[in-house]
Amino acid sequence: MKNPFRFWMTGGAAMIFAALSGGRALGAEERAQLTRVSRYGLEETVSRLRASALRHGLPMMARLQPHTHSEHYRPSRFILVLESSQGGTPVSMDDPNGRPALLLSLIVQMGEGGTTEVLLPEGAFDDLPEAMSAEVRHDLEDLPVVVEEALAEEAVMA
Repeated sequence: MKNPFRFWMTGGAAMIFAALSGGRALGAEERAQLTRVSRYGLEETVSRLRASALRHGLPMMARLQPHTHSEHYRPSRFILVLESSQGGTPVSMDDPNGRPALLLSLIVQMGEGGTTEVLLPEGAFDDLPEAMSAEVRHDLEDLPVVVEEALAEEAVMA
């Protein structure tokens, strides 16, 4: 367990946008790791992840996508922020000048060759903050199961 500079639960959209603002979403690619390649398209993968998360008691708090000014724009990336079964989503900061990390989140993006990739925050399960409740810890540790169930061929859509 670790003691980050700051750890808290938030339900505020402003905090979520602050955590995702800046150059690249979710901090940067180096803060996310490929978890699974989906056999489904981008939108269906997002829908399946949402349904699976709901079955696990984790409603989707936010579904965000990069903004572009092109009229022919098709989304190629979504950031899904899930709400804990206890309410709110866990946020951690390692240092005073660091970007807040949304621990209960997923990235769904188009990969090379048109594949759909699902990414988790890197190290999301390593050295969790001491202040995190057992229930929120369970929710976070359940994320890989949520992803596996969502992408299973026999997954039931809610």
